[in-house]
Amino acid sequence: MDVDVAIIVGGPAGCAAALALRSRGHSVTVISSPTRREKPTETALPSLPRLLQSLDASDEALGSCEPCYGIVSAWGRTTPTLQPSMMNPFGHAWFVHRARFDSCLQNAARGKGAIWLAEEAQAVHFYSHGGSVVVADTTVRARWIIFATGSPSWPARITQQKTTKTDSMLVFWARIPMSLQERLLFVEPTDFGWWYVCPAESAGAIACFVTDPLSARTLGPSQPVAWNHLFQATTLSQQLQGVIAEQVHIALTGLASLPEKHGPHWIAVGDAAVKLDPLGSSGTATALDSGLRAAHVVADALFGSGTDLDRYGRWSTGLVEEFICQRRQQYAIEALTRKDMFWPRRLARALEGGPNEGLHQCIDD
Repeated sequence: MDVDVAIIVGGPAGCAAALALRSRGHSVTVISSPTRREKPTETALPSLPRLLQSLDASDEALGSCEPCYGIVSAWGRTTPTLQPSMMNPFGHAWFVHRARFDSCLQNAARGKGAIWLAEEAQAVHFYSHGGSVVVADTTVRARWIIFATGSPSWPARITQQKTTKTDSMLVFWARIPMSLQERLLFVEPTDFGWWYVCPAESAGAIACFVTDPLSARTLGPSQPVAWNHLFQATTLSQQLQGVIAEQVHIALTGLASLPEKHGPHWIAVGDAAVKLDPLGSSGTATALDSGLRAAHVVADALFGSGTDLDRYGRWSTGLVEEFICQRRQQYAIEALTRKDMFWPRRLARALEGGPNEGLHQCIDD
């Protein structure tokens, strides 16, 4: 199979790239095996509708989201305070129900003519005028390859780089059957990390505990008994009337990036290029923006112009630099009153003893 561009994994960044490339007339194949991993509801920036509109995917995809009318947060305070969205000049944020959102984007990409291979990419090879992606029963030959793998680790191995890991964190989340009466995002810091609670799709709520591997190894929040114990110690649990979670899901997060975001005939987008801490609620919007920008860069390169490749790399690197600065400021607010364990570690560029200390043990325990 020969195409202009092969995209590895069809999440928001990969779909955004596919839609933008198809709008410019390029042939696209997306290699993305179905995933059974559940994803919690996320919060996206007010720029979400504009990004979806630029991809001609706003109607269906935005229908899988709902407005976030404000944030109730105890960050840096002794009592929670409401920050209503009407005070934001850019409009309200959005709750993104990822399963349906991703499905809408994938359907939109197929509808625009992207070929979809529900297979896992097994290997990638580069040669002088392009590359190839090996899947189960075929090889996709492309002039350009886009890595949208959701993590920098895989493209780092393929392109012979070492991932830059500033921090490693974990999210332990559960689906709660009790619904929130207000469509707000609730945030509460604790001594060992921070919680957020938001509406789930249709009914119920999502409760997430964000911590680091060292704290997780001590607390064991992957076990429902321990997770429920931690959650019931928060004021947030009172809104859900002490409902107990029966299953806890785990997601790896943190702050990591690919040193070089592009090379001869390849480019990385979304979390494959830059993986951000969930504190900024910018993951989905940044993924779409990244995929859109990279698609235009690749489209120009296909016509013989590679002048914007370095600009894309600088933009991507700038995301990390700015986010590190803002993240430190936010974590420093809580660290003023919380002197032990989790919070002082947030002020360092890496965890004590290396960014991955205790990572696998806290998941396996």
